Amino acid sequence: MSVSADLLRLGLVREATPGVLPANPAYQLLRVTSESLAYQPSTQQSNELNSSRQTVDIIVTGGQSGGDIAFEVSSNPGFEMMLEGVLCNAWTADALTVGGMLLTHGIEKRFTIDPEAVDVTKQYDYHRIARAIVDSMTLTFTPGGPGTGTASILGGAYTRDNNEIAGATFIPAGYLPVMVGSGVLPIIFTIDGVDYTGWCLSNLVVNFRNNGRAIACLGQDSASEVVLGRFECEVTGDIYLNAEARAVTDAFLNNDEIEFEFTVEDAEGNTYRFEFTRVRVSAATTLATGTNQDVIINTTLQALVDTVGTAPDEKITCVTVTRTHVTSPWPMGV
Repeated sequence: MSVSADLLRLGLVREATPGVLPANPAYQLLRVTSESLAYQPSTQQSNELNSSRQTVDIIVTGGQSGGDIAFEVSSNPGFEMMLEGVLCNAWTADALTVGGMLLTHGIEKRFTIDPEAVDVTKQYDYHRIARAIVDSMTLTFTPGGPGTGTASILGGAYTRDNNEIAGATFIPAGYLPVMVGSGVLPIIFTIDGVDYTGWCLSNLVVNFRNNGRAIACLGQDSASEVVLGRFECEVTGDIYLNAEARAVTDAFLNNDEIEFEFTVEDAEGNTYRFEFTRVRVSAATTLATGTNQDVIINTTLQALVDTVGTAPDEKITCVTVTRTHVTSPWPMGV
Protein backbone atom coordinates (compact mmCIF):
# COMPACT_ATOMS: atom_id res chain seq x y z
CA MET A 1 0.00 0.00 0.00
CA SER A 2 1.37 3.42 -0.93
CA VAL A 3 2.01 6.11 1.68
CA SER A 4 -0.01 9.34 1.77
CA ALA A 5 1.71 12.69 2.34
CA ASP A 6 -1.43 13.84 4.17
CA LEU A 7 -0.40 11.67 7.13
CA LEU A 8 3.01 13.34 7.59
CA ARG A 9 4.05 14.32 11.11
CA LEU A 10 7.00 16.73 11.32
CA GLY A 11 8.58 17.74 14.61
CA LEU A 12 11.41 19.99 15.81
CA VAL A 13 13.32 19.88 19.10
CA ARG A 14 16.04 22.25 20.28
CA GLU A 15 19.42 20.66 20.99
CA ALA A 16 21.34 21.77 24.09
CA THR A 17 24.51 20.27 22.60
CA PRO A 18 24.76 20.52 18.80
CA GLY A 19 24.21 17.14 17.22
CA VAL A 20 23.04 15.48 20.46
CA LEU A 21 19.33 14.70 20.81
CA PRO A 22 17.99 15.60 24.28
CA ALA A 23 16.94 12.74 26.53
CA ASN A 24 13.19 12.19 26.29
CA PRO A 25 12.92 14.77 23.48
CA ALA A 26 9.79 16.94 23.43
CA TYR A 27 9.21 17.54 19.73
CA GLN A 28 7.29 20.65 18.74
CA LEU A 29 5.03 19.60 15.87
CA LEU A 30 4.99 21.95 12.88
CA ARG A 31 2.19 23.16 10.64
CA VAL A 32 3.48 22.51 7.14
CA THR A 33 2.25 22.43 3.55
CA SER A 34 5.22 20.49 2.15
CA GLU A 35 8.81 19.54 2.89
CA SER A 36 11.91 18.52 0.97
CA LEU A 37 14.22 17.44 3.80
CA ALA A 38 16.65 14.85 2.46
CA TYR A 39 20.17 13.52 2.55
CA GLN A 40 22.32 14.53 -0.40
CA PRO A 41 25.48 12.44 -0.74
CA SER A 42 28.59 13.79 -2.41
CA THR A 43 29.83 11.29 -4.96
CA GLN A 44 32.66 10.94 -7.42
CA GLN A 45 32.98 8.46 -10.25
CA SER A 46 36.01 6.22 -9.91
CA ASN A 47 38.79 6.87 -12.43
CA GLU A 48 40.12 3.35 -12.09
CA LEU A 49 41.05 1.75 -15.43
CA ASN A 50 39.82 -1.73 -16.31
CA SER A 51 39.65 -3.83 -19.45
CA SER A 52 35.83 -3.82 -19.63
CA ARG A 53 35.80 -0.01 -20.18
CA GLN A 54 33.06 0.29 -17.54
CA THR A 55 32.67 2.19 -14.28
CA VAL A 56 34.14 0.29 -11.35
CA ASP A 57 32.62 2.35 -8.53
CA ILE A 58 30.75 5.46 -7.52
CA ILE A 59 32.65 6.74 -4.50
CA VAL A 60 30.63 8.36 -1.72
CA THR A 61 32.91 11.09 -0.38
CA GLY A 62 30.55 12.69 2.12
CA GLY A 63 27.10 14.17 2.34
CA GLN A 64 24.85 16.93 3.60
CA SER A 65 21.27 16.89 4.87
CA GLY A 66 18.78 19.69 4.52
CA GLY A 67 15.98 21.08 2.43
CA ASP A 68 12.93 23.27 2.83
CA ILE A 69 9.91 23.33 5.14
CA ALA A 70 6.97 25.18 3.56
CA PHE A 71 4.08 26.51 5.63
CA GLU A 72 1.20 28.95 5.81
CA VAL A 73 1.82 31.79 8.26
CA SER A 74 -0.17 31.51 11.47
CA SER A 75 0.28 32.18 15.17
CA ASN A 76 1.74 28.93 16.45
CA PRO A 77 4.67 27.74 18.59
CA GLY A 78 6.46 25.97 15.74
CA PHE A 79 6.57 29.15 13.63
CA GLU A 80 7.91 31.14 16.57
CA MET A 81 10.53 28.47 17.22
CA MET A 82 11.71 28.65 13.61
CA LEU A 83 11.79 32.47 13.83
CA GLU A 84 14.08 32.11 16.84
CA GLY A 85 16.23 29.77 14.79
CA VAL A 86 16.63 32.05 11.79
CA LEU A 87 17.17 35.20 13.90
CA CYS A 88 19.56 33.25 16.18
CA ASN A 89 18.00 34.58 19.35
CA ALA A 90 15.31 33.87 21.94
CA TRP A 91 12.10 35.78 22.49
CA THR A 92 12.42 38.39 25.25
CA ALA A 93 8.90 38.78 26.54
CA ASP A 94 7.09 39.33 23.23
CA ALA A 95 9.97 40.72 21.17
CA LEU A 96 12.57 38.98 19.01
CA THR A 97 15.70 40.60 17.58
CA VAL A 98 18.73 39.37 15.66
CA GLY A 99 21.35 37.65 17.82
CA GLY A 100 24.39 35.44 17.53
CA MET A 101 23.14 32.22 19.17
CA LEU A 102 23.76 29.07 17.14
CA LEU A 103 20.45 27.29 17.71
CA THR A 104 20.59 23.70 16.47
CA HIS A 105 17.69 21.27 16.27
CA GLY A 106 16.78 17.66 15.90
CA ILE A 107 14.15 17.12 13.21
CA GLU A 108 11.94 14.06 12.90
CA LYS A 109 9.52 13.32 10.11
CA ARG A 110 7.19 10.34 10.40
CA PHE A 111 5.50 8.65 7.47
CA THR A 112 2.52 6.40 8.10
CA ILE A 113 2.92 2.91 6.62
CA ASP A 114 0.23 0.82 8.37
CA PRO A 115 -0.81 2.08 11.82
CA GLU A 116 -2.85 -1.10 12.42
CA ALA A 117 0.06 -3.48 11.85
CA VAL A 118 0.67 -5.85 14.76
CA ASP A 119 4.41 -5.47 14.33
CA VAL A 120 5.13 -1.90 15.49
CA THR A 121 8.20 -1.74 13.25
CA LYS A 122 5.87 -1.91 10.25
CA GLN A 123 3.57 0.94 11.33
CA TYR A 124 5.70 4.02 10.62
CA ASP A 125 8.88 5.15 8.90
CA TYR A 126 11.00 7.68 10.84
CA HIS A 127 13.58 9.99 9.24
CA ARG A 128 15.74 12.15 11.50
CA ILE A 129 18.21 15.00 11.03
CA ALA A 130 20.65 16.13 13.73
CA ARG A 131 22.43 19.45 14.16
CA ALA A 132 19.99 21.34 11.94
CA ILE A 133 19.87 25.13 11.75
CA VAL A 134 17.26 27.37 10.16
CA ASP A 135 19.61 28.90 7.63
CA SER A 136 17.09 31.17 5.91
CA MET A 137 13.40 32.03 5.86
CA THR A 138 11.16 33.68 3.29
CA LEU A 139 7.74 35.13 4.15
CA THR A 140 5.40 36.12 1.30
CA PHE A 141 2.16 38.08 1.47
CA THR A 142 -0.13 38.75 -1.50
CA PRO A 143 -3.71 40.02 -1.79
CA GLY A 144 -6.41 37.37 -1.94
CA GLY A 145 -4.28 34.55 -0.54
CA PRO A 146 -2.70 33.16 2.61
CA GLY A 147 0.62 34.34 3.92
CA THR A 148 3.18 31.68 3.10
CA GLY A 149 6.67 30.89 4.25
CA THR A 150 9.64 28.66 3.55
CA ALA A 151 12.31 27.77 6.09
CA SER A 152 15.52 26.40 4.59
CA ILE A 153 17.30 23.87 6.78
CA LEU A 154 21.03 23.11 6.88
CA GLY A 155 21.65 19.90 8.82
CA GLY A 156 24.07 17.23 9.88
CA ALA A 157 23.66 13.45 10.08
CA TYR A 158 20.56 11.88 8.49
CA THR A 159 19.20 8.58 9.83
CA ARG A 160 16.17 6.32 9.31
CA ASP A 161 14.42 4.10 11.86
CA ASN A 162 11.38 1.85 12.27
CA ASN A 163 10.66 2.87 15.86
CA GLU A 164 9.77 5.97 17.85
CA ILE A 165 12.44 7.23 20.24
CA ALA A 166 11.80 5.94 23.75
CA GLY A 167 10.52 8.73 26.00
CA ALA A 168 9.75 11.12 23.12
CA THR A 169 6.72 13.37 23.44
CA PHE A 170 5.03 15.56 20.85
CA ILE A 171 3.63 19.04 21.48
CA PRO A 172 0.57 19.82 19.33
CA ALA A 173 0.97 22.47 16.63
CA GLY A 174 -2.25 24.39 17.31
CA TYR A 175 -4.84 25.46 14.76
CA LEU A 176 -5.34 29.22 14.93
CA PRO A 177 -6.43 30.87 11.66
CA VAL A 178 -3.95 31.31 8.83
CA MET A 179 -2.94 34.92 8.29
CA VAL A 180 -3.97 36.29 4.90
CA GLY A 181 -3.07 39.22 2.66
CA SER A 182 -6.02 41.30 3.83
CA GLY A 183 -4.64 41.05 7.38
CA VAL A 184 -1.35 42.77 6.48
CA LEU A 185 -2.15 46.19 7.95
CA PRO A 186 -0.80 48.72 8.53
CA ILE A 187 2.15 48.94 6.15
CA ILE A 188 4.15 52.04 7.07
CA PHE A 189 6.95 53.70 5.09
CA THR A 190 8.61 56.51 7.06
CA ILE A 191 10.55 58.85 4.76
CA ASP A 192 12.02 62.16 5.92
CA GLY A 193 9.96 61.90 9.09
CA VAL A 194 6.65 61.45 7.25
CA ASP A 195 4.61 58.27 7.74
CA TYR A 196 3.03 56.93 4.55
CA THR A 197 0.33 54.37 5.31
CA GLY A 198 -1.98 54.55 2.29
CA TRP A 199 0.18 52.98 -0.39
CA CYS A 200 -1.19 49.98 -2.24
CA LEU A 201 1.15 46.97 -2.42
CA SER A 202 0.42 43.92 -4.55
CA ASN A 203 3.25 41.83 -3.14
CA LEU A 204 5.44 41.83 -0.02
CA VAL A 205 8.31 39.41 0.55
CA VAL A 206 10.72 39.26 3.51
CA ASN A 207 13.96 37.29 3.27
CA PHE A 208 16.13 36.41 6.28
CA ARG A 209 19.48 34.73 5.53
CA ASN A 210 22.16 33.46 7.92
CA ASN A 211 24.57 32.37 5.19
CA GLY A 212 25.47 29.36 7.31
CA ARG A 213 28.03 26.86 6.16
CA ALA A 214 28.81 23.26 6.99
CA ILE A 215 32.30 22.29 8.16
CA ALA A 216 33.58 18.96 6.85
CA CYS A 217 36.42 17.16 8.60
CA LEU A 218 38.46 14.06 7.91
CA GLY A 219 37.08 10.97 9.59
CA GLN A 220 33.43 12.02 9.28
CA ASP A 221 30.93 11.35 6.51
CA SER A 222 28.73 14.37 7.28
CA ALA A 223 29.27 17.91 8.50
CA SER A 224 30.93 18.00 11.91
CA GLU A 225 29.43 21.40 12.64
CA VAL A 226 27.59 24.31 11.10
CA VAL A 227 28.61 27.93 11.60
CA LEU A 228 26.82 31.21 11.05
CA GLY A 229 27.79 33.74 8.43
CA ARG A 230 26.65 37.33 7.94
CA PHE A 231 22.96 37.86 8.67
CA GLU A 232 21.11 39.58 5.84
CA CYS A 233 17.56 40.88 5.65
CA GLU A 234 15.91 41.99 2.44
CA VAL A 235 12.35 43.15 1.78
CA THR A 236 10.82 43.40 -1.67
CA GLY A 237 7.48 44.97 -2.53
CA ASP A 238 5.45 45.96 -5.56
CA ILE A 239 3.95 49.42 -4.99
CA TYR A 240 1.29 50.94 -7.24
CA LEU A 241 2.52 54.33 -8.39
CA ASN A 242 0.65 57.35 -7.06
CA ALA A 243 1.56 60.88 -6.02
CA GLU A 244 2.78 59.84 -2.56
CA ALA A 245 4.59 56.68 -3.61
CA ARG A 246 7.06 58.75 -5.62
CA ALA A 247 8.78 59.41 -2.28
CA VAL A 248 10.29 55.92 -2.29
CA THR A 249 11.89 56.59 -5.70
CA ASP A 250 13.32 59.86 -4.36
CA ALA A 251 14.77 57.96 -1.37
CA PHE A 252 16.37 55.51 -3.80
CA LEU A 253 17.84 58.20 -6.04
CA ASN A 254 19.09 60.26 -3.09
CA ASN A 255 20.46 57.20 -1.26
CA ASP A 256 18.42 58.18 1.81
CA GLU A 257 17.70 55.89 4.73
CA ILE A 258 14.07 55.24 5.60
CA GLU A 259 12.06 53.21 8.11
CA PHE A 260 9.61 50.45 7.29
CA GLU A 261 7.22 48.29 9.26
CA PHE A 262 4.19 46.11 8.75
CA THR A 263 1.86 44.05 10.90
CA VAL A 264 0.14 40.81 9.94
CA GLU A 265 -2.98 39.78 11.87
CA ASP A 266 -5.22 36.72 11.94
CA ALA A 267 -9.02 36.64 12.24
CA GLU A 268 -8.82 36.42 16.05
CA GLY A 269 -6.50 39.39 16.53
CA ASN A 270 -3.17 37.59 17.01
CA THR A 271 -0.41 39.59 15.33
CA TYR A 272 3.24 39.74 14.34
CA ARG A 273 4.78 43.16 13.74
CA PHE A 274 8.01 43.44 11.74
CA GLU A 275 9.93 46.70 12.30
CA PHE A 276 12.94 47.81 10.27
CA THR A 277 14.23 51.09 11.72
CA ARG A 278 17.12 51.63 9.33
CA VAL A 279 16.57 50.71 5.69
CA ARG A 280 18.28 51.53 2.42
CA VAL A 281 16.23 51.46 -0.80
CA SER A 282 18.53 49.46 -3.06
CA ALA A 283 16.16 49.33 -6.03
CA ALA A 284 13.06 51.23 -7.14
CA THR A 285 12.16 50.42 -10.72
CA THR A 286 9.08 52.10 -12.18
CA LEU A 287 7.78 50.36 -15.28
CA ALA A 288 4.89 50.56 -17.74
CA THR A 289 4.76 46.94 -18.88
CA GLY A 290 1.97 47.12 -21.46
CA THR A 291 -1.59 47.97 -22.42
CA ASN A 292 -4.18 47.88 -19.62
CA GLN A 293 -1.47 47.43 -17.00
CA ASP A 294 -0.94 49.49 -13.85
CA VAL A 295 2.38 51.20 -13.26
CA ILE A 296 4.26 49.45 -10.49
CA ILE A 297 7.35 50.45 -8.50
CA ASN A 298 9.35 47.25 -7.96
CA THR A 299 11.10 48.07 -4.69
CA THR A 300 13.91 46.33 -2.82
CA LEU A 301 14.78 47.35 0.73
CA GLN A 302 17.95 46.34 2.55
CA ALA A 303 17.63 46.37 6.34
CA LEU A 304 20.72 47.70 8.13
CA VAL A 305 21.87 47.18 11.69
CA ASP A 306 20.58 49.74 14.20
CA THR A 307 20.40 50.35 17.92
CA VAL A 308 16.82 50.04 19.15
CA GLY A 309 15.34 50.43 22.61
CA THR A 310 16.82 52.25 25.59
CA ALA A 311 19.51 51.34 28.10
CA PRO A 312 19.93 48.89 29.67
CA ASP A 313 17.68 46.96 27.27
CA GLU A 314 18.87 48.36 23.94
CA LYS A 315 19.40 45.85 21.14
CA ILE A 316 21.66 45.90 18.08
CA THR A 317 19.45 44.57 15.32
CA CYS A 318 18.18 45.19 11.79
CA VAL A 319 14.69 43.88 12.56
CA THR A 320 12.44 43.57 15.58
CA VAL A 321 9.54 41.11 15.55
CA THR A 322 6.84 41.75 18.13
CA ARG A 323 4.11 39.21 18.82
CA THR A 324 0.65 39.73 20.27
CA HIS A 325 -1.21 36.69 21.55
CA VAL A 326 -4.89 37.50 21.93
CA THR A 327 -5.67 33.79 21.91
CA SER A 328 -3.19 32.40 24.41
CA PRO A 329 -2.20 29.71 24.93
CA TRP A 330 -2.70 28.35 21.45
CA PRO A 331 -5.64 26.00 21.06
CA MET A 332 -4.16 22.53 20.83
CA GLY A 333 -4.65 20.72 17.57
CA VAL A 334 -3.38 17.38 16.31
